[in-house]
Parts: sequence; structure tokens; C-alpha cells
Amino acid sequence: MVISLERNENYIYSEFEKRLKTLSSSFYNGGYGERSGFFIIRVKEDFNEDPYELAKNFEKIKNIQNFVGFLTAVDLIKNSSFYEDENFFIVLTLGLGYICIPGEDCKKSRTINSILVVKKGIEPSCAMDLLNVMISTKVYALMQHGKGVGTSSDAFLLAFEEENGTKYGGFATKIGKSLSIAFLKLMNKSIEKDA
Repeated sequence: MVISLERNENYIYSEFEKRLKTLSSSFYNGGYGERSGFFIIRVKEDFNEDPYELAKNFEKIKNIQNFVGFLTAVDLIKNSSFYEDENFFIVLTLGLGYICIPGEDCKKSRTINSILVVKKGIEPSCAMDLLNVMISTKVYALMQHGKGVGTSSDAFLLAFEEENGTKYGGFATKIGKSLSIAFLKLMNKSIEKDA
């Protein structure tokens, strides 16, 4: 599976080779669906516009549709990290700002966007396992660095081609273990760059 990527200081944009099943917590085309790609737009830290309109306009400008959209206030050159092998394509944008703790108000925090494209066909049950591996690994990395558990606007995307075959992807499986190793390295690298 070939995944294109365009990146500059204002946005990261990626189009899939074909529509993929997606699970996302994004405000724009989030939830469960079938999408054509994703984009991350950089905004100012005091951003106070309609995020949906901003994402919609980006699709119009790029002449695309049915993409998952994300926003971030981080420097997309300094604070973005990438990983790719035969199984995964991962994009991570990380800005920690102030620590955000569950059950407490999150103030002036910045966003961690985690994007995982699985490059081989898997079953939905495996996709859910891999999503759990990615999120759990993110939390583990943050806790190791004493950074709480993320920010108030963290978002994720998991994209995959649904096929009969690989049913499980938890930490004990080969695919789950390889994802956790890759994602932990990416998180640690990103946290160190943001320090």
C-alpha cells in the first residue's frame, strides 16, 4: 500500500491509495467510516474560529473530499514525527503544553494527534486491538516522562483495509508488539523534541 504525504509549516496532508475503513476521534469526519485520507492543519494557539468550516475550506482548496481532518497549534516541522515499515504508516504531532490529568480541568494544553494506517488487510477486531495498543502506548510514554496522560484535545485516527485474516492485534501478538515498539520510539522521540 502506497501512502502519499505532503508536509509544510501549515499542514500535513495524506491521501490513501484507495478508501480505507477508519476509526477516529477527530471533530471532522470522525467516528467509524470509509475515508480517502487525512490532513492536519496548523492553527494559532488562541484559535477561536469554527474548526469545521476551516476543515471544509481546506478540502475545497485541495479539491478533495471525505478526508479526516485534525487541528494543532504545534510547529508542524519541529513537532511532527513519522514512521513507516511493511505493516504501518504512523504520523504523530505532539505538543505537551501544560499537563492534563483525568478528572481535572485541562488549561492551555496542546494537542497530540496520533494517526495509524495499517498497510495490510485485517479484521475489525484486530483494528480495535491495535487502536488500544496505540492509545495505551501513548499514555505509557507520557507517564514515563511525568507528563500526565495527554491533552484536552488529543485525537486519533486508525485506517485499515478490512479483510478476513488477522483477527487479533493485542500486545501479546506479533503485529501488536511491533506496533507498540514503533509507537513508543516515536512518542519518546517526540516528547524529547518538545522538551
